[in-house]
Amino acid sequence: MRIAILGPEGTFSHEAALKYSKGADIIFKKTVWDVFESVKNGRAELGIVPVENSVSGTVGLTLDALMEFELNIGAEEILPVKHNLVSFGSLKDIKSIYVQEQTYAQCEKFIRNNLPDAKIIETTSNGASAEILSKNKDTAKAAIVPSIAADIYKLKILKKDIQDNKFNVTRFIVIGREEAKKTNYDRTSIAIYPQVDKPGLLYGLLGEFANRKINLTKIESRPSKGKLGDYIFFIDMQGHKDDKNIQEAFKAIEKNFFLKILGSYPRKY
Repeated sequence: MRIAILGPEGTFSHEAALKYSKGADIIFKKTVWDVFESVKNGRAELGIVPVENSVSGTVGLTLDALMEFELNIGAEEILPVKHNLVSFGSLKDIKSIYVQEQTYAQCEKFIRNNLPDAKIIETTSNGASAEILSKNKDTAKAAIVPSIAADIYKLKILKKDIQDNKFNVTRFIVIGREEAKKTNYDRTSIAIYPQVDKPGLLYGLLGEFANRKINLTKIESRPSKGKLGDYIFFIDMQGHKDDKNIQEAFKAIEKNFFLKILGSYPRKY
C-alpha cells in the first residue's frame, strides 16, 4: 500500500503514517495539496494529513483541500505531540537551536527557562531540523524534534518531552478514493454552505441536529474565498451518514444549505 504524507521523513506525519500502517510504502510530498493530488491521481492509495491540533487549532489548508477534492475521509489517527531536545553536545554547550516555527511556539516556555540566550534558527519542518543537525555535528548546536526524527538521524536526546502542554495531540485524517465500512462507532464529517441569508439560519441548522439527538463534536468556519462574510462551515458529529437520524437531518439541512459529506469513518474518541 502506498501512503502519501507531508514530508520530509522524521515528522509527526511520518509517525502517524507508521502508526496507521507499519508496512506501507511512504511517499513524502511537499504540501498538503500534493498529498491530495497523489491520492486523486492514483499515485497513492491513501493520504494522511493533519487536520487539527489541540493547542494550535485547525489546519486550514487541509479543510480547503477537503472541499476541492472528491475524496473520502476513511479513518483518523490521534497522535500525542512530544518534542525532544537533541544535540551532539551538552545542555551548557548549546548556543543555537534548529526548530520549526510551530514547534518553537509549543516549546517556548522550556526554551525561555533553560536556553534563554540561544539563537533560534527556524526550519521548514521537524524532519529538516533533525537532518540539518545531523550534517552539522557542532556541539554548540541543538534541535527540537520528535523521537522518530532522533531515531532516523541517530541524534542524542538531552531532554525528553519538553513541550509546554503535556496534553498536546494532533488529529490526522486518512483520505482515499473509497468509503470506509460502517462500524457503529463512527464519526461523520461534513461541509455546508448557506444558499440563502436570513436571520436564525445557523440556529435552525443546529436545531436539526439537536432535535434528533445527534452529538456534534466540532464546528469550524472557514472563509469561502468568495465575498467578505461568506463562510463554509465544517462539522463533525458522532454517528454514520447512513444512520436514519443523520439522514433525516441532512435532508432538512439541504433545504437551505449546500452540503458535502466528507466521510464517515471509525472514530478514535
